[in-house]
Amino acid sequence: MSQAILYLLKPKFKDPIHGNADFFCPQCVPIEGLLTMFPDMCQNLDIRYVDFARPRGEMGIYVGDEQSCPQLILPNGDDTHSVKLSHEGLGKVRRIEDPKDVHCYLIARFGLPKPHP
Repeated sequence: MSQAILYLLKPKFKDPIHGNADFFCPQCVPIEGLLTMFPDMCQNLDIRYVDFARPRGEMGIYVGDEQSCPQLILPNGDDTHSVKLSHEGLGKVRRIEDPKDVHCYLIARFGLPKPHP
């Protein structure tokens, strides 16, 4: 694995617990915004959209049952931007699962402008 893998929920999904309504993931929206505003970043990420239902594709290989989204899987461990944000995944991978930490990591790693206070 050479690129970080970014797992996001597909933009439109159903949650059978809540009837037949369509939903989107409010935690994924800020990450989607960054990807839209700074599309060059996408070339350096392996972005994978997964279904709401679990298991969520190959995600379990890296995180076991901790399949929240968004989630960033770091190839072969941490880099200087992820050291304080990441947690152990399965095998040698590290992962960032808190949406705010994923956001902070992407801004730092790709040298993006900081959000206005």
